[in-house]
Amino acid sequence: MCLVMALSEPQTESLTTPFQSLADVQSLLDSRINYENDRKVPTERVFVLDRMVRCVEALGRPDRAFRTIHVTGTKGKGSVSRILAALLRATGARVGLYTSPHVEHLRERVSVDGMPVSERTFVAAFNELQPHLEGTGKELTHFELLTAAAFCAFRTEQVDWAVIEVGIGGRLDATNVILPEVCVITTVDYDHMDLLGDTLEQIAFEKAGIIKPNVPVVVGAMGDGPLAVIRSRAAALSAPVFLLGHEYECQGFIRTGYRGFCTVRVGETTWRNMTLNCPAAFMATNAAHAMAAFQTLCQRRFVPGLTEDHVRRTLEAVRLPACCEVFPGRPTVVIDGSHNALAAENLSTIMRTVFEGRDRVLVVGIPRDKEVEKLIAHFAGAGARHAMFTRYPGMRATAPEELATLWQRRSAAPAEVIEEPDEAFARALAIAGGEGVVIVTGSIHLAGVLRPLARARHDMIDHNGAAPGEFS
Repeated sequence: MCLVMALSEPQTESLTTPFQSLADVQSLLDSRINYENDRKVPTERVFVLDRMVRCVEALGRPDRAFRTIHVTGTKGKGSVSRILAALLRATGARVGLYTSPHVEHLRERVSVDGMPVSERTFVAAFNELQPHLEGTGKELTHFELLTAAAFCAFRTEQVDWAVIEVGIGGRLDATNVILPEVCVITTVDYDHMDLLGDTLEQIAFEKAGIIKPNVPVVVGAMGDGPLAVIRSRAAALSAPVFLLGHEYECQGFIRTGYRGFCTVRVGETTWRNMTLNCPAAFMATNAAHAMAAFQTLCQRRFVPGLTEDHVRRTLEAVRLPACCEVFPGRPTVVIDGSHNALAAENLSTIMRTVFEGRDRVLVVGIPRDKEVEKLIAHFAGAGARHAMFTRYPGMRATAPEELATLWQRRSAAPAEVIEEPDEAFARALAIAGGEGVVIVTGSIHLAGVLRPLARARHDMIDHNGAAPGEFS
């Protein structure tokens, strides 16, 4: 993630020996400020892009070696980015995708044509950076290094397009050195208020910072205040605005099993019965954002159009890790990285509707810098039979005992505290029983710890003949 800030003196590392392995790269990254894991940064913050601009200029502007799309928003930016990358690949283009944070491993953040780059490519990208790590380069943060390395990897891989997801906010995010062909702002809601501001208008101002002169911007549904901020910024830069509910929309969402179906309209063009590998209605809206952005590229003749059937097959094939991701079985397991109030509210709705009548057991771990009480309130309103509170690795996790106390104020359902995530998951599986559902949520980091267990368990079931996508 992140905004650039004034840094204390960084730890020193050897910068003369080429990186030989992923472990070498990880050692470098671990020596730098990492806002994803540690919010204890200097109180005097300076939000500037100068450091990142100097870095990419020293590298020969790798971010200009391909066309880009820039995506931000409080909720949905990762999914929109993945869908957009898939649509671009469907045209025959070679496509890079940069997202954060990762779910299971670091290289997930930098992918080409749907696959993480190889360790060799990843390490080579950091070796491109190495000559620029001295002097002011010593101040580059964990996220800035990853962002610059992603640009280098995409240049080496000769991608035609790269879809770039913002880390936090937008205006001063390290990714905001690119010159995109279209921007997307999915939603504006409360998150990262310590960095972005306490009001929706302030948060919208930061996200509107990705808008560029004469570059179309796709904008999701939001309140009048934040929308006015975004419209004002777009008008000042002569950037055309494509607004959900006006220039494009999602219609007729229905759910069958663990899949969703919807119709998307962009301008005069309509795609009917689009299939999504997610039972959540909000994913249909995310697909609409992606389709709107894609259509602006088609209209400007940057990419060829796709037939309705090709779009349908493309959307159906998109996988969305840790985004209301369902692993059928006995019990069914849902892995979801919801970590802000809006996402928690959406997940609560899914729990009450898709899994109505089934015993629901939560496994929850939440970062301490989030709106913890609001998240717990939404989770408590989802009708869970039991809740397990645990701690994921890292410095930002809220104490599970604190989460359990908040839960008990909101719900009569039993709560347990189990420090180790894998033990909490095993306990939840046992309590849910064969007909129940286990929902892992509250943090992308917790999702990353438990998703491999859920996937391995599902693969074993699938190997024995269970049908994915069926209720079981």
